[in-house]
Amino acid sequence: MNPRLLCCILPLAILFTPAILTSAAEPAAREPAADGTVSVVAAPPAAGRGDPADASVATDVLSTALEPLEAGLRGDPGGGTAPASPRSASTSLATAYARPLPLVEALERSGDRTRRLWISQAYWKVSAGFAMLRWSTEALERLELIAPGGDPHDRAVLDVALAAARADLADSRAELVAAQQELVDLVRLPAGDPLPWPVDRPLAGPYQTHFETIFATRPATGRIRAIVRMLPSKHEALEARAAAVVAAQKAMQMAETDHAKGQRPIEAVTAAHAAVTSQQREFVKVMRAYNLDIAEYAMNVADLSVPDDRFVSMLIGAPIQWRPQPAAAPQQAAPAPPSPVPAAN
Repeated sequence: MNPRLLCCILPLAILFTPAILTSAAEPAAREPAADGTVSVVAAPPAAGRGDPADASVATDVLSTALEPLEAGLRGDPGGGTAPASPRSASTSLATAYARPLPLVEALERSGDRTRRLWISQAYWKVSAGFAMLRWSTEALERLELIAPGGDPHDRAVLDVALAAARADLADSRAELVAAQQELVDLVRLPAGDPLPWPVDRPLAGPYQTHFETIFATRPATGRIRAIVRMLPSKHEALEARAAAVVAAQKAMQMAETDHAKGQRPIEAVTAAHAAVTSQQREFVKVMRAYNLDIAEYAMNVADLSVPDDRFVSMLIGAPIQWRPQPAAAPQQAAPAPPSPVPAAN
């Protein structure tokens, strides 16, 4: 039901000259990008994400967060209350993932390359919304499986956590719908279509800006210089947040096991649950900011003559060589500057 989509490889091979292809075929350029060279509609299996040595904690956490919800979970991305039955849940989830939208299609459908930055950033906001929807749904499912015991106090403590989890899930749905509608308006999707599901994943690995080379003979604004300086720290924060998510999940599992044995109070379980939710939310916040900055940087590097598929590859695709259009009075050709690209982990 979810076909794989090759978004960049063949068009780029056709567009590049042999000289550039030779440069791109060097060992460093052939290393896979953190997000892979292929954009896929469905989350790939673990074995398809590359060698374990190349995968980062952030990439793995993000991959899990963006896997489509299963019909058995109580998520209802269409809005309203949680489905009353597995069948209604399945129908709602089918609607949520009924309109896969690759990033390159979003850019091409708009027909206006001046809107690239807005569309790319809106696209990543929707991705962040889907990640929070999944995690909010799973959080509620976890709490509903906890047995409070016979103490009325335990029941009251668990009721507070459950009510908060339901509120978080409702907030996630609302934020996702708002982000989807922003993307719909920018891309100019038909009003009757299902809301879009962004099938291309944001970048979670390091990003090579090639700032010194690209801006050696052209001015850079203070904002672009700030982005270049911030990106390494934001990536470091993203990896640290991912590690915190993994650690919090492990601590929560231990607390749940101990509580089931009567060795920990219910407050230990709800506190561990709250820690997982908090770290997941912070991870999504950093991931979103990281990719919004990358899109802004790429928009300032690539002029409007750069095709949409090449622009996408500057955000999440394989490393490529980007060559600007020749000047009106061309002189002797100079080596093409490197394109900012997602770096291999």
